[in-house]
Amino acid sequence: MRKTIIIIFWLLVPLFILGQNTQFTNQYIFNPIALNPAIAGSGDALSANMLYRNQWVGFQGAPKTLSFSAHSPMRKQNMGLGISVINNQIGVSDETSVIGNYSFKIKMREGNLALGLGGGFIMMNTAWTELRANDPSDELIQNNSPTYLIPEVSLGVYYSTEKYHIGFSLPCMLSYTFNSSRDKYLITNNISKYNYILSGDYEFDLQQNFQFVPSVMLRYQKEDKLDLILINKLIYLAKYSVGMAYDSQQKFFKGMFQIQLNKQFQLGYATDFNSNKLSEYKIGSHELMIRYDFKYTIKVHSPRNL
Repeated sequence: MRKTIIIIFWLLVPLFILGQNTQFTNQYIFNPIALNPAIAGSGDALSANMLYRNQWVGFQGAPKTLSFSAHSPMRKQNMGLGISVINNQIGVSDETSVIGNYSFKIKMREGNLALGLGGGFIMMNTAWTELRANDPSDELIQNNSPTYLIPEVSLGVYYSTEKYHIGFSLPCMLSYTFNSSRDKYLITNNISKYNYILSGDYEFDLQQNFQFVPSVMLRYQKEDKLDLILINKLIYLAKYSVGMAYDSQQKFFKGMFQIQLNKQFQLGYATDFNSNKLSEYKIGSHELMIRYDFKYTIKVHSPRNL
């Protein structure tokens, strides 16, 4: 039975890694503060965002993600505060991160430059009792794992103008490995495991109330391939948005739609179209996003946020 548990664990590892890599794309599209703490307070008012993702529908133990974030500029101060909470469930493993974000803004000639710092913790546990076993009395699955608590740190820079954004960040800087003999996670600061993220977008005004917003995100990790994410969005009347994204590493396309229901409330939906081996199984992934801006000001949010 011990051998079976070990095999199951290592089968879940690639699912967890793939699920984590895919999240860079998903969070960048709908919840970018999760990747760059300098975005905290970049809007005109307190903004709250909730995102639910059901990945590989129909596949038992497939990843599910629920995230919540909120951030706001501080009145009469050149700073912003925010929080990001993300829960990932993959198989019998559960991981929740709680990160607080701080940004300091510097007024530039054309826009604002923000320096960001994020810090918090990650809680992880495994529900071994939910595994199906030939011998239900086996002591290895009689108890769930304890909840492990590990720290997390992130850094970011964000430059924004009326027409474009440029960001650079290092999310999730700390690495960790599990030491079975000590039954604990060991924390390391391994530069080779850093994810370097460079992102940018530009808003083009078209005729007849249309805007076109192309954006790109580059993610580099020394031990991984360079990941290129391309996103194109077409916006009408600063209210309706349709778009398509492509992830070069995961090799999937994502279609998305967003609507501004009123001056404060926004809904978004996205689905994946796999072009990799997963397409053979005809399983899809679905995301639902809800955003609410608590105060509407004369300075309307840029339509690129649609």
